[in-house]
Amino acid sequence: MPPESIWILPALPALGALANGLLGAAWRDRTVAAVAVGAVGLALAAALALMAEMLTGADDRIFSVTLWRWLTDGTLRIEAGLVLDRLAMVMVMVVLFVGFLIHLYSVDYMRGDAGYRRFFVCLNLFVFFMLVLVLGDNLVVTFVGWEGVGLCSYLLIGFWYEKTPASDAGRKAFIVNRIGDFGFLLGILLAAVTFGTVHYGELARLLAAGPTVPGDVVAAVALLLFMGAMGKSAQFPLHVWLPDAMEGPMPVSALIHAATMVNAGVYLMCRMAPLLERAPAVLPVIAAVGLLTALYAALSALGQRDIKRVLAYSTVSQIGYMFVALGCGLWAAGMFHLLTHGIFKGLLFLAAGAVIHALDGEQDLSRMGGLVKDLPAVSVTFIAGLLALAGIFPLSGFVSKDAILWGGFEHYGVFFWLAAFGGALATALYSAKLLSAFLGPRRADGRPHRPGPVIVAPLTVLAVFALLAGIPGLPLFTRDTFFARFLGMPAAAPATAASHSLEVALTVLQSMAVLAVLAGAIRIFARARRPADPAVLASGFGIDRLNDWLFVRPLKAVARFFAAVVDARVIDGAVNGLGGLSMALGRLTAGLQTGQLRHYAVSLIAGAFALIALTVFFAGGL
Repeated sequence: MPPESIWILPALPALGALANGLLGAAWRDRTVAAVAVGAVGLALAAALALMAEMLTGADDRIFSVTLWRWLTDGTLRIEAGLVLDRLAMVMVMVVLFVGFLIHLYSVDYMRGDAGYRRFFVCLNLFVFFMLVLVLGDNLVVTFVGWEGVGLCSYLLIGFWYEKTPASDAGRKAFIVNRIGDFGFLLGILLAAVTFGTVHYGELARLLAAGPTVPGDVVAAVALLLFMGAMGKSAQFPLHVWLPDAMEGPMPVSALIHAATMVNAGVYLMCRMAPLLERAPAVLPVIAAVGLLTALYAALSALGQRDIKRVLAYSTVSQIGYMFVALGCGLWAAGMFHLLTHGIFKGLLFLAAGAVIHALDGEQDLSRMGGLVKDLPAVSVTFIAGLLALAGIFPLSGFVSKDAILWGGFEHYGVFFWLAAFGGALATALYSAKLLSAFLGPRRADGRPHRPGPVIVAPLTVLAVFALLAGIPGLPLFTRDTFFARFLGMPAAAPATAASHSLEVALTVLQSMAVLAVLAGAIRIFARARRPADPAVLASGFGIDRLNDWLFVRPLKAVARFFAAVVDARVIDGAVNGLGGLSMALGRLTAGLQTGQLRHYAVSLIAGAFALIALTVFFAGGL
């Protein structure tokens, strides 16, 4: 496949959305699904061909194409260009592989829904904009994809817009993301002014050339871009939209959490690694935000009873670990956890959707139990994903998370490691809570109906990859793994390297502790009578309520004031006043229109005399 044909990757999902949007009304649901799934499947096949082409060439081989020149202003040149390097290839494969399986799963899951065609149009558009975000060769093209992903998330989270919680959740996601996007946009503008370019390759060359730009300006650009990443990747305190995003259909949740939107911030930070390496003061900020988010979300997940909300907080926590890796300068470790998380979290969401479907919409974990007997295929795949999430040796989640925990120890010390490890133990606890839905006695009335093969097949594929995806991250005790060599992004060296024996000891300690916590928690949560969930954890530490008091209510009060006073009295008063003045003047002058010819003649003569008098007066004055 010609390298310059990388444009076909985003083009295929776009064509699928266009075809279903324009012609799908006349098609049967089966045809609509075939077009949508086929478009993403063909894009995946094209990506595999390009990856094979890349692997057979030089290590630094990059595919790029310029579609058109977008803007030229002096020395600043912005082109609509795409680039496919090894970093982008990892993201493309996550988006298309997991996205394809989600599309396939949706064929059966969404059957009978009144918005079947609209759903697949939005799903294809989501993949299209995510690929634009990933493949863009400059910050502006990435921002176009970034905003497109935000639009699609609004449409899909609020897909069942007739339900008030769904429409509210879609609006909340859209508004909160605008906060982060404002920082991203300012970062782009500052980068353009500072460096004279927004092209990734040119930025990397300028930064590699030496300190030509003041360090505080570089740090400001990095912090603004990180603000954008915080919003899109749901990092504290801009995480509040993601738990509520569960109001959309389950395939949407899987796509947002595993394959597309929440990964965008991590990818942006890795793409801007040359900038972050020149702003060392920003890296601890990124690590601290990631650690705080990982701990907060893991504890919040423990207090949830809704299976979807447990998984949502789990995503927030795991993305936090990715930012911990980035804050340590471990770009490959962050991307590898993104890869493994995309697989096992996609599996967990889709399997949870199958459970909810089988239980006729039941989402309360306290009303589930014994599902391993009723849904054996779904149960086996879900348990495989849970073990990977919990970080059980030697599954994919263990391999990727272990590298992050060790990086935190080397770069920020033992207390940082203890906090990060505490989050890992909390992960094992809420994994056991999820596992209780499949073990113990049956708590729900009725017998669940088993899903069909179209739903089970994607779960099986993802379960196999959840078990094996850690292999590229081996060997465990060195950064020079196959994945790191493939990515070609060297890790930042710690100030003081710890010994290899200590790393082995910590790894063994972590593995045994996680396994012990998981086993003990399973015994507790699988009981018929389970402990009550602490209210502070169930409410996510009251962050939503705090935001409501600090921001939502004051802004609503300001909005009501402007609506009642500024809009109704000042603006409407000015408009209505001008209208009233015109009416009054009209009534005054209406008396001059008598319809009598003699009156008009007198007026004409008087006007003529007045003009003559004015002419004489001004002529005499001159």
